[in-house]
Amino acid sequence: MIKRTPEQDLIDGFVNRLKRAKNPLFRASEVINSSCKSKKYADIEYISENGTKWAIEAKSHDSSDRHNTVHKLFGELLKETGRENRDGFLFGLLIPTESLNFYSRLLQSINRDKFIGFGNLVPISAVFLYGNSSIKQLTWESLYDAYKP
Repeated sequence: MIKRTPEQDLIDGFVNRLKRAKNPLFRASEVINSSCKSKKYADIEYISENGTKWAIEAKSHDSSDRHNTVHKLFGELLKETGRENRDGFLFGLLIPTESLNFYSRLLQSINRDKFIGFGNLVPISAVFLYGNSSIKQLTWESLYDAYKP
């Protein structure tokens, strides 16, 4: 039996919702991978109905190493750009809706220009929020700016 993790639960809910999404840019026609344990693929790789190929890394704040997930997301997103056969892929990040302030607050310890520069280097096409069976989309910049102290 596979041990469930908050990250895998997030991925499963998101992918199930993608199959019913209204927007053809996001609605999944083919799911290539939906496992946070894969060494060969991003946490979520799929092709949308309009042919867009997505490679999405997922992070959850609902774990014992939640503060480390902030640092890990940079390495994992950067690693995706080095994989073979990445032509035409859009890169994204998936976090739980309720974790937006958590991640934004911690990310604000990074210089904003450097943070935005990283999002251009990778490049991050979308930050997805998933919760309560709904998907919302943010920009990389709005992830940084979301927390208002």
